[in-house]
Amino acid sequence: MDAETKQSKGRKITSRLAYSFGAFGHDAFYATLSTYFIMFVTSHLFDKSSGAQGTQMIAWITMIIAGLRFVELAIDPLIGNAIDNTNSRWGHFKPWIVIGGIIGSVVLALLFTSLGGLNTSNPILYLIIFAILYITMDIFYRAFYNQVSQILLAN
Repeated sequence: MDAETKQSKGRKITSRLAYSFGAFGHDAFYATLSTYFIMFVTSHLFDKSSGAQGTQMIAWITMIIAGLRFVELAIDPLIGNAIDNTNSRWGHFKPWIVIGGIIGSVVLALLFTSLGGLNTSNPILYLIIFAILYITMDIFYRAFYNQVSQILLAN
Protein backbone atom coordinates (compact mmCIF):
# COMPACT_ATOMS: atom_id res chain seq x y z
CA MET A 1 0.00 0.00 0.00
CA ASP A 2 1.45 3.35 -0.93
CA ALA A 3 1.47 6.40 1.35
CA GLU A 4 -1.31 8.20 -0.54
CA THR A 5 -3.75 5.30 -0.18
CA LYS A 6 -2.92 4.96 3.52
CA GLN A 7 -3.48 8.67 4.05
CA SER A 8 -6.82 8.50 2.19
CA LYS A 9 -7.99 5.58 4.36
CA GLY A 10 -6.92 7.43 7.51
CA ARG A 11 -8.85 10.50 6.43
CA LYS A 12 -11.92 8.42 5.66
CA ILE A 13 -11.86 6.81 9.12
CA THR A 14 -11.31 10.18 10.79
CA SER A 15 -14.23 11.69 8.87
CA ARG A 16 -16.51 8.82 9.83
CA LEU A 17 -15.52 9.02 13.49
CA ALA A 18 -15.99 12.80 13.52
CA TYR A 19 -19.43 12.42 11.93
CA SER A 20 -20.36 9.70 14.45
CA PHE A 21 -19.40 11.81 17.45
CA GLY A 22 -21.16 14.82 15.94
CA ALA A 23 -24.30 12.76 15.35
CA PHE A 24 -24.15 11.54 18.96
CA GLY A 25 -23.96 15.13 20.21
CA HIS A 26 -26.77 16.15 17.88
CA ASP A 27 -28.97 13.31 19.12
CA ALA A 28 -28.17 14.07 22.77
CA PHE A 29 -29.14 17.70 22.15
CA TYR A 30 -32.43 16.60 20.57
CA ALA A 31 -33.16 14.10 23.36
CA THR A 32 -32.66 16.79 25.97
CA LEU A 33 -34.88 19.22 24.16
CA SER A 34 -37.67 16.83 23.18
CA THR A 35 -37.82 14.88 26.43
CA TYR A 36 -37.20 17.43 29.15
CA PHE A 37 -38.16 20.81 27.76
CA ILE A 38 -41.94 20.35 27.79
CA MET A 39 -41.67 18.70 31.21
CA PHE A 40 -39.72 21.74 32.42
CA VAL A 41 -42.24 24.20 31.00
CA THR A 42 -45.30 22.40 32.36
CA SER A 43 -44.04 21.36 35.78
CA HIS A 44 -41.38 23.89 36.83
CA LEU A 45 -41.67 27.06 34.81
CA PHE A 46 -45.47 27.37 34.86
CA ASP A 47 -46.84 24.93 37.39
CA LYS A 48 -50.45 24.29 38.29
CA SER A 49 -50.32 26.60 41.29
CA SER A 50 -50.25 29.60 38.94
CA GLY A 51 -53.72 28.66 37.66
CA ALA A 52 -55.04 30.09 34.43
CA GLN A 53 -51.97 32.28 33.93
CA GLY A 54 -49.74 29.19 33.84
CA THR A 55 -52.03 27.41 31.40
CA GLN A 56 -52.11 30.47 29.17
CA MET A 57 -48.31 30.77 29.19
CA ILE A 58 -47.94 27.07 28.30
CA ALA A 59 -50.31 27.63 25.39
CA TRP A 60 -48.31 30.67 24.24
CA ILE A 61 -45.03 28.76 24.38
CA THR A 62 -46.58 25.91 22.39
CA MET A 63 -47.83 28.35 19.74
CA ILE A 64 -44.45 30.08 19.58
CA ILE A 65 -42.65 26.77 19.02
CA ALA A 66 -45.15 25.77 16.31
CA GLY A 67 -45.03 29.20 14.64
CA LEU A 68 -41.24 29.26 14.62
CA ARG A 69 -41.28 26.18 12.37
CA PHE A 70 -42.71 28.40 9.63
CA VAL A 71 -40.17 31.14 10.33
CA GLU A 72 -37.49 28.48 10.02
CA LEU A 73 -38.67 27.72 6.47
CA ALA A 74 -37.59 31.22 5.47
CA ILE A 75 -34.40 31.33 7.55
CA ASP A 76 -32.86 27.93 6.66
CA PRO A 77 -32.09 28.79 3.01
CA LEU A 78 -30.44 32.03 4.14
CA ILE A 79 -28.26 30.16 6.63
CA GLY A 80 -27.41 27.54 4.00
CA ASN A 81 -26.40 30.31 1.61
CA ALA A 82 -24.24 31.94 4.29
CA ILE A 83 -22.53 28.60 4.96
CA ASP A 84 -21.94 28.02 1.25
CA ASN A 85 -20.43 31.49 0.85
CA THR A 86 -18.10 31.13 3.82
CA ASN A 87 -14.50 30.82 2.76
CA SER A 88 -12.09 30.51 5.64
CA ARG A 89 -8.85 28.67 6.12
CA TRP A 90 -10.88 26.04 8.01
CA GLY A 91 -13.37 25.53 5.17
CA HIS A 92 -17.10 26.15 4.82
CA PHE A 93 -18.46 24.32 7.82
CA LYS A 94 -15.96 24.20 10.66
CA PRO A 95 -16.33 27.84 11.80
CA TRP A 96 -20.11 27.55 11.72
CA ILE A 97 -20.13 24.22 13.55
CA VAL A 98 -17.83 25.45 16.32
CA ILE A 99 -19.66 28.76 16.76
CA GLY A 100 -23.06 27.09 16.39
CA GLY A 101 -22.19 24.41 18.91
CA ILE A 102 -21.16 26.96 21.50
CA ILE A 103 -24.13 29.27 20.90
CA GLY A 104 -26.59 26.37 20.71
CA SER A 105 -25.35 24.91 23.99
CA VAL A 106 -25.52 28.22 25.85
CA VAL A 107 -28.99 28.99 24.50
CA LEU A 108 -30.24 25.48 25.34
CA ALA A 109 -29.07 26.00 28.92
CA LEU A 110 -30.81 29.41 29.01
CA LEU A 111 -34.07 27.88 27.78
CA PHE A 112 -34.10 25.72 30.90
CA THR A 113 -34.19 28.78 33.18
CA SER A 114 -36.83 31.33 34.12
CA LEU A 115 -34.53 34.03 32.69
CA GLY A 116 -34.11 35.69 36.06
CA GLY A 117 -37.76 35.39 37.05
CA LEU A 118 -39.11 37.05 33.89
CA ASN A 119 -41.66 34.27 33.50
CA THR A 120 -43.59 35.70 36.48
CA SER A 121 -42.49 39.35 36.67
CA ASN A 122 -42.87 40.21 32.98
CA PRO A 123 -44.44 37.34 31.01
CA ILE A 124 -44.64 39.22 27.69
CA LEU A 125 -40.93 40.06 27.74
CA TYR A 126 -40.23 36.46 28.72
CA LEU A 127 -42.17 35.19 25.66
CA ILE A 128 -40.34 37.59 23.33
CA ILE A 129 -36.92 36.59 24.66
CA PHE A 130 -37.96 32.94 24.61
CA ALA A 131 -38.93 33.18 20.92
CA ILE A 132 -35.59 34.81 20.02
CA LEU A 133 -33.60 32.25 21.99
CA TYR A 134 -35.57 29.31 20.66
CA ILE A 135 -35.20 30.29 16.99
CA THR A 136 -31.49 30.95 17.55
CA MET A 137 -31.03 27.52 19.10
CA ASP A 138 -33.14 25.87 16.42
CA ILE A 139 -31.19 27.48 13.57
CA PHE A 140 -27.92 26.13 14.86
CA TYR A 141 -29.49 22.77 15.63
CA ARG A 142 -31.22 22.07 12.32
CA ALA A 143 -29.65 24.10 9.54
CA PHE A 144 -26.04 23.20 10.13
CA TYR A 145 -26.69 19.53 10.71
CA ASN A 146 -28.75 19.36 7.52
CA GLN A 147 -26.00 21.06 5.52
CA VAL A 148 -23.29 18.73 6.81
CA SER A 149 -25.48 15.65 6.28
CA GLN A 150 -26.12 16.60 2.65
CA ILE A 151 -22.42 16.99 1.94
CA LEU A 152 -21.49 13.73 3.65
CA LEU A 153 -24.24 11.81 1.84
CA ALA A 154 -23.13 13.25 -1.50
CA ASN A 155 -19.59 11.93 -0.98
